[in-house]
Amino acid sequence: MEKVFEKNKKLMPITAVVLAVLSSQLLLIPENAVTSTIPKVILATITRSVLSAVLVIITPRLYRVKIGFGKKGLVKGIFWFGLALCIACAGNLIGGYQKPEISFIQALPMIMLFLVSNMGVGLFEETVFRGLLFGVFRKYFGDNRKGIYTSVLLSALLFGCIHLENLLVYPNLVISTTAQVIYAFFAGVLFAVIYYRTENLLPCIILHGVFDFCGFFWFSFSEDIDKILESSNQTDSDILSAFIFIALFSVYLISGLWQLRGIFRKQQEAETESSGMKEYIEGLDK
Repeated sequence: MEKVFEKNKKLMPITAVVLAVLSSQLLLIPENAVTSTIPKVILATITRSVLSAVLVIITPRLYRVKIGFGKKGLVKGIFWFGLALCIACAGNLIGGYQKPEISFIQALPMIMLFLVSNMGVGLFEETVFRGLLFGVFRKYFGDNRKGIYTSVLLSALLFGCIHLENLLVYPNLVISTTAQVIYAFFAGVLFAVIYYRTENLLPCIILHGVFDFCGFFWFSFSEDIDKILESSNQTDSDILSAFIFIALFSVYLISGLWQLRGIFRKQQEAETESSGMKEYIEGLDK
């Protein structure tokens, strides 16, 4: 494949996008195969984990792009670069409060299932859109200012657009899905910046998984989990609420772009200083 990409470099990002879309479409199988919540969640989690493992293995082989995992920048990536996401996790948990119908002990198995499931979502989506797509775009467009901005925005745009597939499962949620596409794009920008700054996918996976989990946490305390999840997907959002959510989530976009601006400003200052020092030394030699 490397020889093929050398002859036609445009195939590299194109095949990566096709691979990302195909991987995402495979996740519709559990949605259509099972109706009961618990078996569906388990099957979807297994599918995501397997697909993530496959992508982690084949991405370096196909594109010579390594997907970074490890301790590097983990804490800083979560609590500093991803500060806006940490605040959003708390807001999601508080804002989603519902009066518990069962005790914590009774809800604990469902809490653990949702935790594992949503971490699986984070693992899969971050592997696809940051590990694979951002990594391939970065290699294709270059590691300069323009290349990084293009890679960040393009991978985030695709991340947002992929959420349109929710309409295949819930065609009645037009406004909610449209809003989700927009704020997923905002979140995608910040996730890509975190990955760029840390070279480590783990902060993105953890933040992504925890944020999604906080949205499901209170559902765990329902006596009929199938009923409450089904009812939550029956009512579309109103336009005002959608605009409010988009406005709130725009903080992700602002944070990501602000961080990128700071990174390249420092690089430019360092280059200017280095250039000035070189000219000074050359002047002394003369």
